[in-house]
Amino acid sequence: MAPEITGYLPGFEPNNQEPTGPGFIEQETQRQIDSLRAMGYIEDHHAGQVALAITTARALDQAQGKGAPSGYANLTRAMKEIFETLPAPEAASADALDKVLTYLMEGEKQPDPTETR
Repeated sequence: MAPEITGYLPGFEPNNQEPTGPGFIEQETQRQIDSLRAMGYIEDHHAGQVALAITTARALDQAQGKGAPSGYANLTRAMKEIFETLPAPEAASADALDKVLTYLMEGEKQPDPTETR
């Protein structure tokens, strides 16, 4: 029996199956968003960014192993940029860390031994 000729390179055939649910990247993105929301970092006014994150995560899941690697890399870069725009605990705690580091760097002032009381 002759092999079936489809016009596609192996591994690049179109996927005719509908996704059965969210993929790994979408699930983990949703989990991160839920966690940030529970901590109070993500609020209603972040809805557009959240929707964009979920949509991009879904596109990444659906693009795995298909198409040009540069397209997948562009989606990955877009996902990174989306997450950089969302509020995060690290960004909020940076001020506290700066205060502690400033305190430690300045140190407790030692009394001047030449100073009289």
